[in-house]
Amino acid sequence: MNATLVLVHGRKQEWKDPVELRRTWQAGLAAGLVKAGLPPVDGPVVFPYFGNVLRRITDTLAQSNAAIDLETLPSDPDRPGPLHPWLGSDIGVMERRMLEDMAVGAGWAPGNSDDDLERLSDVLSWSVARDALDWLGRTTSFDQAFIAAHLRDVAVYLTRARAQVLSHVREQLPSDGPVVLVSHSLGTVVARDLLGDPGLRARTGLWVTAGSPLGIDAVRKNLGHPTYADNPGVEWLSAYDVNDIVALGHPLRRTWGPPLKDVEVENGEAPHSIERYLAHPEVAGPIGAALAAKGPV
Repeated sequence: MNATLVLVHGRKQEWKDPVELRRTWQAGLAAGLVKAGLPPVDGPVVFPYFGNVLRRITDTLAQSNAAIDLETLPSDPDRPGPLHPWLGSDIGVMERRMLEDMAVGAGWAPGNSDDDLERLSDVLSWSVARDALDWLGRTTSFDQAFIAAHLRDVAVYLTRARAQVLSHVREQLPSDGPVVLVSHSLGTVVARDLLGDPGLRARTGLWVTAGSPLGIDAVRKNLGHPTYADNPGVEWLSAYDVNDIVALGHPLRRTWGPPLKDVEVENGEAPHSIERYLAHPEVAGPIGAALAAKGPV
């Protein structure tokens, strides 16, 4: 039986045409398969679109002035406290100031926007800045503040929309047969929650994550299954660009363990682009090989 290619999209896809979105994914994958010397995808492709579902929930929360942040997430008693007393005085202001200081060091003049992802990506092209952000995530509550400020749809999914999104996606998945699961951005979090289902896990021949926030501590610790750091045990390839701000915390293998292979790529001026991720032969090649294999049944 041919494996079904399941493509789980990421953030900021509301009100878009899912047919066109799928074509973008398939165009990137086709380019990568050519570079890998493999034939194009010849089996069924499923693109479970949930962008509008997530946006409607987000809009409802905004209209009711409900908090769209991670305050509702459980605290972690094992998280180390701040390393310096002054970090605890006003953590949000301190983190903002550190980001701006790093941006100035990288040659960027900070403005007033709190959610300019592209400008922060420019900051993170400076490796020292990225290391500093990783350190903040390990030693303070920065990861939660970062998600709430810059990955708000991830926060909405984790705190308010998981059940609705997962239900919507599951309705569009094939009920049987082998699966190759390819996910991007927020979609990698959705896919990890989907793999909490032992039936889907057993049918998944390969799981690919691209530009994933699964390296961010607050994301891992609030997935929809009991053991947050539990690797699902499927063959897993995680692609990341060091300039992709959503992929903080990579490489993932050091946290999640085997079976997981990290693949570092360069996506140029669009570090978070799924089309560029899939166009790399080291990403597309394993997908093509998994689709050609019989896989689990």
